[in-house]
Amino acid sequence: MSLTDLILAEMKFVYGDIIRRKSVLLMFIAFPYVLTLFIVLIGYSVGNRQVFVEKIGVDPEIFFLTSGFLLMSILGVSDDLLWRPNFDRWMGTLPYLILSPVPRLYRYIAIPIPRLILVVITGLTSVIPVYIYFYGLEGLWSGLAVILLAAIAAILFTTPIMIIMGLVYGSGGEHWRIINIIRPLLLILLGAYYPRYMMPLAGLIFSYMIPSSHIVEIVQRMLTHTLELSYALTLIGIGTALFILYAPLGVRSINYWETKKLKEGVR
Repeated sequence: MSLTDLILAEMKFVYGDIIRRKSVLLMFIAFPYVLTLFIVLIGYSVGNRQVFVEKIGVDPEIFFLTSGFLLMSILGVSDDLLWRPNFDRWMGTLPYLILSPVPRLYRYIAIPIPRLILVVITGLTSVIPVYIYFYGLEGLWSGLAVILLAAIAAILFTTPIMIIMGLVYGSGGEHWRIINIIRPLLLILLGAYYPRYMMPLAGLIFSYMIPSSHIVEIVQRMLTHTLELSYALTLIGIGTALFILYAPLGVRSINYWETKKLKEGVR
């Protein structure tokens, strides 16, 4: 089976589920709006809109909608990777996948691609309308840039997630408990809702080790009109370099887990 066949099979699996459960697609479209409304209403009840604009440099509606979209884009793609071994185990398909002659790397390349297309669809239905409302026609180009950067951020996050996958599932025990501890930390360190320049030194160091956090900073600086082209290219270069650096580690981590699983057997 080729990589193309795996990608097509994964797309049928993901989109078939969405067609069968249309509420999932509705959730993807509505999530950025609902989350933004919830946060903004709480913010208005305890704070002042003008103070937020002065401190952050952008309207809260734009900031939180963009942050929610970035977070959903990055974690929506990575969650498919992070939870897939558990899903396969619960469905009873893990033994067949472990013994399959298909290169394992092909499978983990194929898994995120259908979600990336959903990222684009979600951006077109959430980011673009709001940006056009606030910024006019210029908002269309800014929104398209945010969607492109969100897709890049989601791709860059795959290799560190593969490292985490191999280590978590290779360690044995209750995998889902460990994942539920790690995942909230990743939410913070990405810097989507809590910008990196506001983090303490320890958080800033860990954040810089995550490739996608550099893309998130580009989007935030673009919103506050403090982004320079040279700095943006530097951040993209750092994120890409980390993505490439983590790739062989991710492959080794996955191989470690699968080798251990073959030795002990799938229960």
